[in-house]
Amino acid sequence: MPDLMYLENIYLILLFFVPGLVVLFVRSQFVTGAKFPQSAALLPYLAISVIYYAIAFPLIDFVVAIDEPIYAKILAWFSLVFAGPAVLGLVLGINIQKDLFRRLLQRCGLNPVHVIPTAWDWKFGNMTEQWVLVTLKDGTRFAGFCGSASFMSSDPAERDIYIQQVYDVDDDNNWSSSGEKALLITADEVRTIEFWPYVIQESQDVQR
Repeated sequence: MPDLMYLENIYLILLFFVPGLVVLFVRSQFVTGAKFPQSAALLPYLAISVIYYAIAFPLIDFVVAIDEPIYAKILAWFSLVFAGPAVLGLVLGINIQKDLFRRLLQRCGLNPVHVIPTAWDWKFGNMTEQWVLVTLKDGTRFAGFCGSASFMSSDPAERDIYIQQVYDVDDDNNWSSSGEKALLITADEVRTIEFWPYVIQESQDVQR
């Protein structure tokens, strides 16, 4: 026979830690940067779960009151513990990417610390297709196009950038196609990165 106390502990874990875990997991798909260390993760999960239940409090009585049929009760509990937190995490993630709540506070005369920790994360986390000019610490320059096939690392310990199309740059700052050539650069080699909005060119030559 299963240990009833053990089963009760599982229910408590599901109720008080899973919602916070789901919220942070979904939110993390929209924002990069520092994450909670594993040894200190339980407290944020618990805190966010409590906040979530405070928001969803009107639904709790509704879920508890469901008796029949059994599948309706299971669906209600699944929605409360998993689906609801996923929606909250999605809203929080979109809010961070669009900077909605921070802009509202700034209009109220407040200037909160940005939740995204570095300019690298902020720029590359929201970047659309753009032309870039990368200057390395030794003065070497690489021009290129960053589109959907390019990649910018979101791991603070392994910063790098993959440019899907590289162009040659002459002394007059004229860009010319170098064929099907891509480039991977580690961030510790980069001095600056310049950006321009992507505009389709009628020829292979590009001038900046």
